[in-house]
Amino acid sequence: MAIATAWKAVTFRGLVGSSPTSSALKFLSIFVKKTIFKFLFSKRKSRYLKRSFTLIELIVVIAILAVLVSIIVVATSSVMEKAKVSAAGSVQRQMTKAVEMYFVDMGFYPPDVNRGWDPGLVKPEPWSPNAPSEGGFSTPGTNCSHCPSNWVSIVSSNWNGPYLASWPAETPWGGKYDYNYWSSEASRPGCVVSPGIYMGVQKDYNDNKGEIPVSAEQKMINWGFDIEIDCIDNGEAQMLLYSLE
Repeated sequence: MAIATAWKAVTFRGLVGSSPTSSALKFLSIFVKKTIFKFLFSKRKSRYLKRSFTLIELIVVIAILAVLVSIIVVATSSVMEKAKVSAAGSVQRQMTKAVEMYFVDMGFYPPDVNRGWDPGLVKPEPWSPNAPSEGGFSTPGTNCSHCPSNWVSIVSSNWNGPYLASWPAETPWGGKYDYNYWSSEASRPGCVVSPGIYMGVQKDYNDNKGEIPVSAEQKMINWGFDIEIDCIDNGEAQMLLYSLE
């Protein structure tokens, strides 16, 4: 009876046919209001107490609540994943503009650096906001083979930044961004990337966290952020800033 009353309320309010998440939340709200509150506070409380719930009714109620919870969890996870992909795309757009301004002032693109390091967009020289104290990423690993031999002095005199407000400390998945300058094809896990300037959305320094889920990586490809179409399950993304082909 309680379930029928709640569902009838949902039908009359025009909730059937709306989005699963909103219908679930509204149904749960109506169910609580029409049944539990009435059970606790109605003047006919004594009759409800005497009648109580049958075992079948309790099982049905638990099943309905389980379905509603699963719908909410799935919907929430999807929204959070889209938000993370969108945040990574925002970084790509910011980096593209920053690299372009750097090129206008210097006449060449920033040097390739290690994962987590700013190549010279926030400060003139490569630096990291959270470089580890040891390991291969404790130094910038600067490679400016595409730059003039006196590129350091050019940067010292021409740098007109910051071109970027701040360097992102980590990716939405807890990994590190990696500015990559690849003048020729580069091998990535499971695929080969064309020559270009990329912002890698990669794992943390020790590859122990920050892997991108396959579903999120597919969204990044669909939304035009990740160009690694042939290696969708490698746990990273390479967002193209400029093609060098």
